[in-house]
Amino acid sequence: MPRSRRNKQIIVDSDDDEDMVVADRKMPAASALEESDDEGEDMELMFSSQVPELSQDILPVKATERSNLLKMTQAARERACNDMTRLVLFKALAGDPIVRAACVQDAGISDHRVSNAVFEEVSIRLKNTFDFELKRIPAWMENMKGLPKKYKDRYYVVNGLEDDAHGHHSKAIHNVHEDVAIEKGLLMVILSLTYCKGDPRTDGSRWILDKDLYGLLNRIDENIPGEPPAQGTKRSASSTQQINRFGGGDGVAMTPDVDVLLDKFVTRDYLIKEKATEERLVVSQDAEEGSMFYTMGPRAAMEIGRRQIIYFAAEVLDDEEPDPTMLAELQNDPDEAMDTQGSN
Repeated sequence: MPRSRRNKQIIVDSDDDEDMVVADRKMPAASALEESDDEGEDMELMFSSQVPELSQDILPVKATERSNLLKMTQAARERACNDMTRLVLFKALAGDPIVRAACVQDAGISDHRVSNAVFEEVSIRLKNTFDFELKRIPAWMENMKGLPKKYKDRYYVVNGLEDDAHGHHSKAIHNVHEDVAIEKGLLMVILSLTYCKGDPRTDGSRWILDKDLYGLLNRIDENIPGEPPAQGTKRSASSTQQINRFGGGDGVAMTPDVDVLLDKFVTRDYLIKEKATEERLVVSQDAEEGSMFYTMGPRAAMEIGRRQIIYFAAEVLDDEEPDPTMLAELQNDPDEAMDTQGSN
C-alpha cells in the first residue's frame, strides 16, 4: 500500500466495551479521520457510510406454533417470553452469537411446540423496545463453500436505530473507551487487508494467509510481529513487545496484541479462520502445514459489509478511488444489489 502523504490517526468508533457489545450496523458511519492541515489547524473528515450486507430475518413461524403459544396461560407465556428475551439480550451485550436451540434449552422452555413462537416474540420485543433486530447471516454467506454449519444456525442482534446526527451521536456514545476504539480500528484494518489483499473465491469470499496478514500489519506498525505464532505456541508479552491492555501514550504502548485480538475477532464471528487443507497448500505457494487462512465473518458482514470495507480502504489510502473491479463484483451479487436499492 502506498504511504500516506500526511500523518493520519484513524479513530474508529466502538460498539462495545469489555463487558457489553451490541452489533452496530452503522459502526463505520461514525468513524472519524483526524489530521492537521498545513496551517496547524485541526480538521475532521468523516468516512463515507455504505450499507452493510443484506441480512435475513428469523425463520418463519407456523400459525400452529403461534396458536400453541396463545393457548398457554398468561403467566406461563410471559415467563417464557421474558426469560428468553433477557437471555438473548444479555448474550448480545456480551458479544455472543445467538443459537436458538441453545437459548431454548437455557431458558428452560421444555415445550418445543412453542419455542419458535417464543423466539419470534423475542424478536418483536427487541425491535419495539430497543430497535434491535434479530437477524440471520446474509444469503451469499450461506453459499460459501465449506462454511461450517454452525454459522448457518446463528443469529445476531444488530442495532437498527438510525442516527440522524450524521454519525455524531454514535461516535459520542461509542468512543468512550480508548482501548476499544483502538481495537475497532485494528478490526477495520484487518478486514480491509483480508478483503482487499486476500485471494478471491468463486463464492464471493476472499481469504488471506496468516503469514501475509501479519506481514502487512507489520508494515503498518513495526511493533506488530511480522510472522504468526508457531502452531500450538503462544507468544509471551516480552517477545512481542506488546501489552494485553492498552496503556496510552505512543509507540509500543499503543500497539494492540494482534495474536489475542485475532482470536477474539474469530470468537465473536468478525472473522472466520480456516486451517490450510491439502487443496489450499497446492493453491498457495507460501502456505505450509499448520498455516491458517482468514476471511470476513458474518458479524462483520452484517455490521460493516464488503462495500464499506472497499470504501474504507480507499479513503485511508489518501482519497484513492474505490476499486472498480471489486465494486463491480458486488453489483453482480443480487443480495447486495437489493440492499443497495432498498437504502435509496
